[in-house]
Amino acid sequence: MILYTMMPQEYIFPEDDSSFQSQKVISCDAGHLIVEQINSTQYRIVRLMSSNAMDYLDDKYTPGSIIQAAPQL
Repeated sequence: MILYTMMPQEYIFPEDDSSFQSQKVISCDAGHLIVEQINSTQYRIVRLMSSNAMDYLDDKYTPGSIIQAAPQL
């Protein structure tokens, strides 16, 4: 079977559900980010999901970068 998808193999055939418990999808200007929560105010970028190839060249969406959570009003 051949799957033509942009999703990595780990998302299609996950090894362990516990590795995805701390991840969530958030919206951004470039599309959607899959992030891992580090603490109550910080997230680590795991993956950018965008249809615009230029978004992947933007340094602020680099996987591994730390972003601050926006305050909830």
